[in-house]
Amino acid sequence: MTFLSSLRKTAVPVISAFFLTACDPMLSIQGSFWPAWVICILAGLMASMVLMWQLVRHRLAPYLGPPLLIVPSLWALCTFVIWLLFYST
Repeated sequence: MTFLSSLRKTAVPVISAFFLTACDPMLSIQGSFWPAWVICILAGLMASMVLMWQLVRHRLAPYLGPPLLIVPSLWALCTFVIWLLFYST
């Protein structure tokens, strides 16, 4: 094995790790750093609960389909939309 090939095997993971560290934004909440995806999951949960409450309030929930499929899908949709609105660059 030559010096160049061993350098390449070592340099590629180090360089990619260096550039991939910026992929996960961190938020400081009262001095504690949280990954942004945790915040998006919690905000998506709250948004989906509000949307589901509105659907039940307006009597539209029975027309959506099985709640076991609809509620987690609504949660995922809200989470992904929040991530795209606030953290897509």
